Amino acid sequence: MNNISIEELEQKIEAGEEVIDRYFDATTTRVGTRRQMSSRRRQDLVTTNLEIPTPMLNEFDQMANELKISREAVIKMMLRRALDEHYLAKKSLL
Repeated sequence: MNNISIEELEQKIEAGEEVIDRYFDATTTRVGTRRQMSSRRRQDLVTTNLEIPTPMLNEFDQMANELKISREAVIKMMLRRALDEHYLAKKSLL
C-alpha cells in the first residue's frame, strides 16, 4: 500500500484518477459485507428529522472538522458503520 495525504488523495480523485486499488486495502477498509452503492439521484434520498443531543452534535462537528467533511457526511458514515457492524454480528451468530 502507498501512503498518501488526504489532500493528495482528494486531488487525484478530483482529477478523475482511480485510487481505490492503489491506496485502499479492500480487506480492511470496510467492516461487514459489501453493499451495492445506491445512485445519488434525488429521488433515491429521503429527508428525515433526527433529534440529537447537543454534546453528540458537538462530537460530530469536531469529527467533521478533523476529517474536513460535512457533519451530514460524518453522520452517514457512522450510520453505515453501525449497520455494517450489526450485519457482521448477526452473521457471526449463525
